[in-house]
Amino acid sequence: MTRYSDEFIDELKENVDIVDLISDYLELKKTGNRYKGLCPFHSEKTPSFFVNPDNNFYHCFGCGAGGDSINFVMEIENLTFIESVKMLAERSGMELPDMTNQQRQVYKEREELFSLNKLAARFYNYLLTETNMGEKALKYLNDRGFTKKDINKFNLGYAADEWQLLLNFLKKKNFSLHLIKKAGLISEGKNNSYYDKFRNRVMFPIFNNRGEVIAFGGRILESEDNYGPKYLNSPETKIFSKKKNLYGLHLAKDSIRKANSCIIMEGYTDVIQAHKNGFENSIASLGTAFTEEQAKLIKRYAENAYIAYDADTAGNKATLRGLDILNELGINVKVIELEEGSDPDQLLKQEGPNVFNDYLEKAVSLIDFKINMIVKDKNLSEPGSRKKILRSIIELLSEVEDDLEREIYIERAALKTNFKENVLAQEVEKEFKKNRNNKSNRENKNRQKEKKFDLYSQLSYYQKVEEEILAHFISNPSLREELANRISKNDFNGRTAQLAEHLFTGPVISNSIRFEKVKEGLEEELLSYWSEILVKQDNSLNRDRILELADYLSSKRIAKNKEKLCRLLSKKELSLDKLNRILLTFYSLNYNIERRD
Repeated sequence: MTRYSDEFIDELKENVDIVDLISDYLELKKTGNRYKGLCPFHSEKTPSFFVNPDNNFYHCFGCGAGGDSINFVMEIENLTFIESVKMLAERSGMELPDMTNQQRQVYKEREELFSLNKLAARFYNYLLTETNMGEKALKYLNDRGFTKKDINKFNLGYAADEWQLLLNFLKKKNFSLHLIKKAGLISEGKNNSYYDKFRNRVMFPIFNNRGEVIAFGGRILESEDNYGPKYLNSPETKIFSKKKNLYGLHLAKDSIRKANSCIIMEGYTDVIQAHKNGFENSIASLGTAFTEEQAKLIKRYAENAYIAYDADTAGNKATLRGLDILNELGINVKVIELEEGSDPDQLLKQEGPNVFNDYLEKAVSLIDFKINMIVKDKNLSEPGSRKKILRSIIELLSEVEDDLEREIYIERAALKTNFKENVLAQEVEKEFKKNRNNKSNRENKNRQKEKKFDLYSQLSYYQKVEEEILAHFISNPSLREELANRISKNDFNGRTAQLAEHLFTGPVISNSIRFEKVKEGLEEELLSYWSEILVKQDNSLNRDRILELADYLSSKRIAKNKEKLCRLLSKKELSLDKLNRILLTFYSLNYNIERRD
């Protein structure tokens, strides 16, 4: 991993208040000398995410995520190490020092990709708004009801019906062919030739949540046979991952936070039309199948999500799985049920914002929507079909944990299917009890995890001492050499012994220990344990007490070894040579104890 100087990284971390930083993304509550909250990296109802402000570390006892302020920004913002350092430096008002050549190369390429995409977006916008080439595309957008203000807000553009127009423009701006290809803006033809990937299309730049252009979507204006699919998107690049981004979020995030809800739509024009009509918390999912990364991104800004997809799309399996992902992350999902053949863009343009708002207010819960999908267009009078429908409803309602909520849905389902409510309730209850038994093992594991949230409740005194010494060894360089003289990796057990194996080496003892360096050499489980012991660390212990604990660890090992030797001495038929070695070892153990006294 490329790095800035250790001195700069140390100063940066000292200048960043990790509690203040993490509080920008989730609510933290003080508990003793630590803070806790609901983990932003997985779904949970009981807070298991802890922050230790004394050593600027966080750790989740539920999913194992952990690290320092730089690592937190990398994970939650999907940034590289260098970009995270830059973001934190800007936050704390620090100037970035010179980078190494390797750093500069990595950082430069990403910055060039951002610059390249930004320039391409401006070029497409220019073709649309300022040239005769864009007249047809401009008419298409105007016919859809979009004004110059809408076009400028979303930086819409036009890719001309030319083979190398963008390519030649970017080459004149001194961008290399290699970089343009990496950005996904050109395709390779025969004989090492290249041509513009997007041609004769209305262009929709895709931004990350910081407002940087990372990719494009293009809508064809002519026959799909001649120009490829109706919609064409940029490929995955070093700065664009479809599953980690949402269209329009850079414009919508403030409104989403304010409303504590977002409206998720299917297409670019749906979002633009929604913003035009005052629904500025609208975004699009870059595909109907929601990913966990997208759901986590939404959860950072809101607790509620309204789904406004086309009627046909809303009920397909991929969409429903995406809605389940949102629901599993603790987001309250409601579905706006549009009429067959309608979409938000069309509804807003033809009926206006008031009608759309009526649909919004009538949005149904995810369970209600699934029941509607199960019943939709089915023959409830035919016995075989009816039984299959009821079985699907029973399985669905048996997953509802809350008794009152389950009863409400049973009543609604009975009305929709004209089935006896008491019989349906009995069947759901049987299935619910069966599910409960199947879930018992998982619930027991969760309860065990929750006990761990007390930090030390499940540890023996000896293990607490081991963890405390390692935590101070990591975070207190002035103690490191003296601790290394008193104890060794052999004084530890289990996971602490595995960490000690990594820590008690010459280079580590004499140098600083940083999380970004540790990530390169430790497997995931030990890396999680590293952040765990640092979050647990008791910084009220003074130097003398830590050294006392180190002596305690060492003496415990010596005592165990002496017991082992005594057992050997009690055995008969020992050779003189072996007896001599045992006595010398015994003498050495006694000497080590007396020397410390």
